[in-house]
Amino acid sequence: MNDLRDHLQQIAGPIPAATDEQIAADLTRGRRALRRRRVVQACTGSAFGIAALAAAIAIATSTTGAPPAPSSPDRITASVQLVAYKGEQPKGFTVDKVPDGWFVQTSELGYVTIAPDKAKNPGPDVDPSADPVYNKDSFVDKIAVMLESKDQSGPGREGKTVKVGDRDGILVKSLEKPDANGDSGWTLWVKQPNGIYLLVQVWQGLGLTESQIVELGAGVHVEKDAVQGVG
Repeated sequence: MNDLRDHLQQIAGPIPAATDEQIAADLTRGRRALRRRRVVQACTGSAFGIAALAAAIAIATSTTGAPPAPSSPDRITASVQLVAYKGEQPKGFTVDKVPDGWFVQTSELGYVTIAPDKAKNPGPDVDPSADPVYNKDSFVDKIAVMLESKDQSGPGREGKTVKVGDRDGILVKSLEKPDANGDSGWTLWVKQPNGIYLLVQVWQGLGLTESQIVELGAGVHVEKDAVQGVG
């Protein structure tokens, strides 16, 4: 038996002694395995526990970088709410929703403007040319609805692809500088079955988030009498 042991030792060679680094690495792996096992035991049986387990395993087994960031939310917090529109419908378009406290100010076959209620009664001292929210033909500080002009063929710049109801849309940011709250102006382009785009233009600073603009656009319907402008 001793001869057999000696023979095997000669073949395999001497057993190297474990280094301090190897011992430390083994201990670290053991502690990690123990932590993961405890997480599994603590989390079993609840939806929250399953989510926590997945997060714990991801963190415990990750060796590089941070976990992926969540999808980016709206850039601003909504300061207004959308409500069902209950007034008289415009001529060329119909709308399902408007911001709370807003009304249809202008109703033409070529465009519609939606303005805050304060524009209903300007008062004798108001000059519409100086404060365009009171000017029914101005788009400043309002939401404007129209078809793309006859000399256009979709957005002239790149934007964010969105789904507007069951239709494809593109959300294009205004070139104007955002206001102090980071609220930019936007134009939502929604492709219609005939290939023409519906435009919903939101002036900067109105307090609508990107998702609200898309929701608003999904409730705008082009009527057969709507006409395209030129230029």
